[in-house]
Amino acid sequence: MNAPTLSQINLAFQIIILVILFVTLALWQKHKNFLHGLTMLIAIVLNIASFLVIMLPSVFSMGIPQLSDVVYLVIFAHATLGVTTMILGLWLVGSWHLQSSVQNCAAKKKVMRLTAVLWLVALLLGVLLHVYLYTSLIP
Repeated sequence: MNAPTLSQINLAFQIIILVILFVTLALWQKHKNFLHGLTMLIAIVLNIASFLVIMLPSVFSMGIPQLSDVVYLVIFAHATLGVTTMILGLWLVGSWHLQSSVQNCAAKKKVMRLTAVLWLVALLLGVLLHVYLYTSLIP
């Protein structure tokens, strides 16, 4: 059995972050707002670490492979959405200031939902890229 590649490790890491996001959603539904915010902070820090340690270096070490225009478009969309969600996530958590009150957060509910949707789309595009680049499931 081959050792896992950085891409496989990152994919597993992103799935763990997705699980954390589902946990934080459950915490929000149970009105455990401080824990919701804290787990969101953890998810964002893990995602940024994944980006800085695995994704960004892999882009620079990859070179410019011969790929179709569609694949380049998917890579661009994945990167753009991913960076956008990291910035929005940092802004949301940074403006929270570890408060237990939801007054500050309620005004940002639309931005929170938009960030979640954009992150899920970025994750889906990342999974598709992983499958295309590193498996034979998509010819």
